[in-house]
Amino acid sequence: MKRGIERAAGGIVVRGKGAQREVLMIDDAYGRVTFPKGHLELGENWEAAAIREVFEETGVETRILAPLGRVEYPITRDGRPVRKQVRFFLLEAIDSDTTPKHQAEEVRAAYFSPLAEAEQKHAKEGYENWSFVFRKARAVLAWMDGGLEKRWRQISNDASPEELREVWLSARPVVEELIAACRDELLTTMPELTLPPSQPVELPRKAVGVEDVRAAVEHTLLKPEASVVDIENLCREASDHRFPLVCINPQHVGYAAALLAESETDVCTVIGFPLGATSPEGLASEVVEMAAKGAREIDMVIPVGSMVEDDVWTVYQHVARVVRTAQSLHPRPEIKVILETSALTFDQVIKSALVSIAAGADYIKTSTGFHKGGAVVADVSAMAIIAGTIGKVKASGGVRTQAAAINMLSYGASRLGTSSGVKLVR
Repeated sequence: MKRGIERAAGGIVVRGKGAQREVLMIDDAYGRVTFPKGHLELGENWEAAAIREVFEETGVETRILAPLGRVEYPITRDGRPVRKQVRFFLLEAIDSDTTPKHQAEEVRAAYFSPLAEAEQKHAKEGYENWSFVFRKARAVLAWMDGGLEKRWRQISNDASPEELREVWLSARPVVEELIAACRDELLTTMPELTLPPSQPVELPRKAVGVEDVRAAVEHTLLKPEASVVDIENLCREASDHRFPLVCINPQHVGYAAALLAESETDVCTVIGFPLGATSPEGLASEVVEMAAKGAREIDMVIPVGSMVEDDVWTVYQHVARVVRTAQSLHPRPEIKVILETSALTFDQVIKSALVSIAAGADYIKTSTGFHKGGAVVADVSAMAIIAGTIGKVKASGGVRTQAAAINMLSYGASRLGTSSGVKLVR
């Protein structure tokens, strides 16, 4: 019997600031304490459904602040197996003076409660599969309250070491709590996953210089209009400057491998690039072909659209399939997983990094260079903390100055994907 899918959305609604912050709770028809949520209607997206359901169940108008996570579990509906998918958001009450009024038949009461009290009550009377939500909400609120999306995630890659360190000192505890909250989330929602152990990572690294940049550069040319002559010049430059790799499109892998056969420079290529919309089977086939043609490292793009809607299961399946295929080959190509960080919220960067390392990625990589943004120091530092000693980080997209390259390496990158390699080591 074919399994159906049901989708629902809702979330934690907050009002007030700091110690005065309250959370909207409901008592449901089963005698449990929970949060407003309900089914997506035809034509709705997740966010619209969450806002509508909160209003229909409690009378409170809200706006979305951030996604929090997703739970999936099997149910039976009319004798038919169904996969229930529920997304949760952090929402804010538009009118802080609104008194909730339960309006749906399945809701017995709706009320605002101080955050700490709501968390305690939910721990005793709530649903286990949402046990991670309060810690996650508190971590996201701390990120927002500290203005860290602007102060840290949008800080210039060319900022001075002193400026970066000053902001990092205030950002790091919040980043580490967000990582811990995301780990809790994944352990609750995806218990079959074996997460990498938490390890202390010292950042920023000390005494990073131009020779470190040289040793990290993947001399990159991924433009669709790149000619064979362009590839020849790229390979010559990489060999002359002793860069560890060139990163090129699959069309040119065999030729580049032959050109570089007597050099110290290897070939890296990309698969599922740049959209991340390839099937796992298609990705596996690309891995086999590219490895046979001489690619020693392969950069895959996660299914970005899946991660945008917190579908960590699909992301894991894609990465795990590529890793298993690579492990069956000799020589085994190393796998780098491109998260496309500029398409994701900061906590989605963290979750996709955790899932990719758990699936066996050798590297986690920031960007394709084809989206609206590239590598930023904040994302690189969080990815480095997650990778620990098990994996490594590649910063790519927008690394165009020596200062930016040194900052990326100082905050956890081991590789730099850049078309400006020669400029960076002059």
